[in-house]
Amino acid sequence: MLSQKIQKHLKQLQQKKFRKEFEEFIVEGVKGVEEGLNSDADVALLVVEGNRRDENDIAELITLAEKSEIPVEFCGRKDVDDIKTTDTFPGVLAVIGQEQLDLEDVVEGPIICLDEVKDPGNLGTIIRTADWFGIKNIVLSEKCVDVYNPKVVRSTMGSIFHVNILRSENISKTLERLKKEFEYEVNALDMEGKDITKLKPKNKAVYLFGSESHGVSDALEELIDNRYTISGSGDAESLNLAISAGILMSRLSS
Repeated sequence: MLSQKIQKHLKQLQQKKFRKEFEEFIVEGVKGVEEGLNSDADVALLVVEGNRRDENDIAELITLAEKSEIPVEFCGRKDVDDIKTTDTFPGVLAVIGQEQLDLEDVVEGPIICLDEVKDPGNLGTIIRTADWFGIKNIVLSEKCVDVYNPKVVRSTMGSIFHVNILRSENISKTLERLKKEFEYEVNALDMEGKDITKLKPKNKAVYLFGSESHGVSDALEELIDNRYTISGSGDAESLNLAISAGILMSRLSS
């Protein structure tokens, strides 16, 4: 059984305001927890469902945590419904400290910038795709879905620990600094612009994607240097945001 204090803390971390207050988030599942334990992240706690402690993959996580002197707690079936963030608890979760980055931490190589992206699945998939293509830097506007939302974290499949993710407090000012101080150009992906086949990858380039429903916000229009579009030949009205980002990142890595 988990103590009431730990149960309360785990339930609190399911809410954005408490994740922000404690600067922590939850990762569920063997894959995500393993990536967290093997990263430089500050892992505060490992929680294991007691009847699964001897399963090979979970037993290995316990050993890894103990070697790093990370506290390990065991929960019972009665605890699971209160602490899980998924329909079916995968047997293990970890509490991990949020990474705090400055702009200087993301100015080596191209940057994927997301403005007002609301869908957790889209954000998680973009992070995972960036990791696949070796894109190390992502900037999120202040109106994006919380990167530490449990659905986002699950969708990354552990890639959240491999990519630098800066959460901007003012995306207009962040882009202005990137242009003026670090000599980045800003390329927007939208329905109007040059065909993406004309895009020439650059290290000092921001690739800006707007929200799923409204595109890039009006406040950022004057900061855009170039526009590109992904041409299609079918009848669909538009591409899914995460798919569009994947196509762009594929070109950057080629």
